[in-house]
Amino acid sequence: MAKSITQETWDKFHPSPEEDTFPKLLKRNYQKWGDTKVAYRYKDYGYWRELTWKDFYDRTKWLAGGLASIGFGPGDKIAICGENAPEWFWGQTAAQCLGGASVGLYTDSIPSELQFIIDHSDAKIVVVDDQEQVDKILSIKEQIPKVEKIIYWIAKGMWNYDDPWLIGFDDMMELGKAYEKAHPNFFEEWIDKTKMDDVAVLLYTSGTTGLPKGSTVTYRNLLSLFNGWDASLPWNEKDENLSFLPPAWIGEQIFTVAPNLAKGIVVNFIEKAETVRSDLREIAPGVILLGARQWEMTCSEIQAKMIDSSFWKRSLYNLFLPVGYKIAQGQEERKKVSWLWRFLFFFGYWTVFRHLQDKIGMTRTRTPITAGAALSPDNFRLLRAIGVPIAQGYGSTEVSGLDVLQLEKDYYRSEGSGQPFPGVEVRITEDGEILLGGVGVVQGYYKRPEETTKSFKEGYFFTGDGGYMDEEGELYIIDRVRDMQTTKTGEKFSPTYIEGRLKFSPFIKDAMVIGNDKHFVTALLNMDFENTGRWAERNHIAYTSHPDLSQKPDVRKLLSGILQRINTTLPETTRVKRFIVLHKDFDPDEAELTRTRKLRRDFVEKRYENIVDAMYRGDNQVDIETTITYRDGRKSVMRLPIYIETIQG
Repeated sequence: MAKSITQETWDKFHPSPEEDTFPKLLKRNYQKWGDTKVAYRYKDYGYWRELTWKDFYDRTKWLAGGLASIGFGPGDKIAICGENAPEWFWGQTAAQCLGGASVGLYTDSIPSELQFIIDHSDAKIVVVDDQEQVDKILSIKEQIPKVEKIIYWIAKGMWNYDDPWLIGFDDMMELGKAYEKAHPNFFEEWIDKTKMDDVAVLLYTSGTTGLPKGSTVTYRNLLSLFNGWDASLPWNEKDENLSFLPPAWIGEQIFTVAPNLAKGIVVNFIEKAETVRSDLREIAPGVILLGARQWEMTCSEIQAKMIDSSFWKRSLYNLFLPVGYKIAQGQEERKKVSWLWRFLFFFGYWTVFRHLQDKIGMTRTRTPITAGAALSPDNFRLLRAIGVPIAQGYGSTEVSGLDVLQLEKDYYRSEGSGQPFPGVEVRITEDGEILLGGVGVVQGYYKRPEETTKSFKEGYFFTGDGGYMDEEGELYIIDRVRDMQTTKTGEKFSPTYIEGRLKFSPFIKDAMVIGNDKHFVTALLNMDFENTGRWAERNHIAYTSHPDLSQKPDVRKLLSGILQRINTTLPETTRVKRFIVLHKDFDPDEAELTRTRKLRRDFVEKRYENIVDAMYRGDNQVDIETTITYRDGRKSVMRLPIYIETIQG
């Protein structure tokens, strides 16, 4: 089954020659708005500071001049590692204005991960934010010989660093001002040379099955896909966005960079990671993208807050939540709900749900989107029940971001992912694999010809995801083809689906379900330490640490009850029979998760092989010794008993 597009559609969504690159759009916006319109806001000591399009243009020009003065030019790469800030995007855009491309790095990456991407991408310049990132790069200096300069934009703690490899952001701009005097109009001339098929960003995939692969994303990909999206869900010049997703992820490029340059929306940068929720409440953006894990945390936060709230608030929430679920059911089944239910929901919305939306910063959000992984139906229905019109989307870095989305505000399918945007093609192979084609498909993987040949064929990206499309053109994702499992008795099941149901509980942060070629299904659980800790305090359960609390009999009983309830919704042959509560969370620093927080199943199952074997042997306890790797590279060894629970019934 395919969703095809015509040549006319291709032409319609390709940008015009005058606006077909990010640098050209920056120049247009500067000429159009100059000092009259805000481009960026950033928070400094609790106050929002504003930067106009002239500020954006000038700083990018001076930085580009500094880069040009040290030999950066067409085809070169600049790797950037830092928290969301204007400097991150000035660095990216400056490189692009000179015909180069940016390479995004995750701030929580350990030095060896940074070394691989920096070296593999042939980055010539590395831009970082602070001393911590500088120290990481200095520790791998000998392994990244292609790098010529490190630029940092936060000078705190850097006063005694005298390595000639380092230069401050302000010093680079001073070099740029001097370069401009010697080369008048250099910036405009370089901008005019940029082309639609130039590589704009080199974004490395999460690497769930091996080493990260760099997707070569062009301006044609980003702007054509954005134009198709804008035709379906129009952005407005008055829209505001909150930048807090990692810029190294395609989601931030398509949700922040593209609408900022293409439509002129204002980008607001959070002060720090800890202030995301309060900043979100202040800005309340019209469109917001969160990964499934972030939405799961939001739902857990809602439930935890209601558990800890006063008797009257909790009573009102429990009274009106069934009303919300009735409305959500009507939206999912496309049935009109009676006026009585709508009136009750209206009353419940202004009494309870509106306040909850304010707490999570969604009061003015018209298009809240989940993407990156499938969000469980339980989380989906809860958000819809409290009036958050969440929409599920689907895409990947290899197709420049979001290609499929649920477009109707008052209709959704909790297990569906929507319909393709204009300019996007979807095909399903005979064995059920989803193929994505159209304007977003990238050129391939950087310096990985075998992987490119394997994953990109005849204009389509072979996603590796299994799914189908219904008669209305709605795409449904079942699971990764390689992640689908089959029990010893031949029953196929999706571990991701079961894991999503488990993570709906405020007491379960993460889960991994195992059962391939086994006689029954088991699970490794991460408890939510904060929520479970509060529950333990209310129930007078003493504990000293995360590992101690995880092995308490009462905690294991609590989670066993949750699993029993979920098992009633699953086929008998795929119900979880045994489980353990891990002493720690899955951690990207230990390669259990990718930097985008996706589970690396093969690695985790191999790492906890002794625990898995013990569950299937029928043991009740297993002693473990595990090595903890910290962000600075230090390691420590932990030894403790892990108890195995059997679920009755």
